[in-house]
Amino acid sequence: MESPVQLLLGVDDTDVIGQKPGTGRLARDLGTYLQRLELARVVGVVRHQLLVDPRIPYTSHNSPACLMVMAAASAAQEIFDMAGGYIVTRCAPGSDPGLCLAEQEKVGAGVVRFAQRASSEVVSKFEATAVARGRQLILGELGGTGDGIIGALAAVGLTAAGNAGRFLEWRGGLRDLGERVAAAELRRRGIEILCIARDGEVVPSNAVITTGDWVRPRLLLGRPVLLVEHTDGEWRCFDRKSVHAEGEA
Repeated sequence: MESPVQLLLGVDDTDVIGQKPGTGRLARDLGTYLQRLELARVVGVVRHQLLVDPRIPYTSHNSPACLMVMAAASAAQEIFDMAGGYIVTRCAPGSDPGLCLAEQEKVGAGVVRFAQRASSEVVSKFEATAVARGRQLILGELGGTGDGIIGALAAVGLTAAGNAGRFLEWRGGLRDLGERVAAAELRRRGIEILCIARDGEVVPSNAVITTGDWVRPRLLLGRPVLLVEHTDGEWRCFDRKSVHAEGEA
């Protein structure tokens, strides 16, 4: 039996102003769809932030998403095809969706450099296509201008680099944690906890963390890490829900 590998599936530009679902929600739904087809097992879904600039035709936040899935390498093309078909049926009319798929271990340095540039400068669809050409990844335009391939490729590169973005989902268990959660429970789910205080104190296992019903670990060193702070005797998530976060669904 073929051993599974981790695949990265980048998605971007699936929505338009005033229409849902946003790219983050669609990416999570796509993961559910692929699991239902028994093509892949979703590990996590990561939201990334690219450059916000008037020269870039983004919808609201210029935030692509990347699914981390375990699957047989031989199933990559089928997964891409099924994912592409799903996105076409779910994306908003007038959107410009793009999709990228790659084995995490085969994402090259050139893809990572392109992704990091997309976070801080304007890059083009031509550049995205050139970076993808000749590498072991699949990049495809799914409608409209196809500009979504820029963010889709960038999402794959940033996820592979392992030090950018925040998790919208992790092993199917972020949205059921509630207003307060024990540190031990987070660690049981594979989420590391890091106190951002100057002294960097260790968060004890019996600590209870106030979450605001919004747990979104950062992607750091390739792992989900929840940043917390200790104020007035209370442990709280450092990252809190904001208007900017509404679009991730």
